[in-house]
Amino acid sequence: MGDLSEKIREWLLAYVGDGPIFLVDLQVSQGAKRSLVTILVDTLEGISIDECALLSRKLAHHIEENVWIEEAYNLEVSSPGLDFPLTQGWQFQKNIGRKVKVWMKKEGQIEGALLAYKEDSIEILTEKTLKHRVIVAKESTWFPLADIDKIKVQVSFQ
Repeated sequence: MGDLSEKIREWLLAYVGDGPIFLVDLQVSQGAKRSLVTILVDTLEGISIDECALLSRKLAHHIEENVWIEEAYNLEVSSPGLDFPLTQGWQFQKNIGRKVKVWMKKEGQIEGALLAYKEDSIEILTEKTLKHRVIVAKESTWFPLADIDKIKVQVSFQ
């Protein structure tokens, strides 16, 4: 599966180039009856269903033309959705100003607004809480990406 994953990754990166579509994640796994190829892609403005469908058709044609998978397989191409962690610089840039939840490797969780991104750190405007009440005092803090386990955008209905 690793060789197939590399072939698909190379084709995808050549196809999307430097944007506007970005590869977020690629998983190739063997199910009980068929292989499953799951691809997550996005753009700075958000990716459409039509863009995902076009990419899926082009990749399926390429897989079959080059006989990368001989048996039946499932190919899923979609956007990562809000529950998928931020992992790449352009994703941080896209979500500046939004509320995020940060899982630290050692110190627990932090919530606040994503203010800025550098290659090795992010700036969060944290809210101090006391007994489940938000205190007005907020402070801006830089967190090294090396100390962070994962970061997810929080849904806000305001």
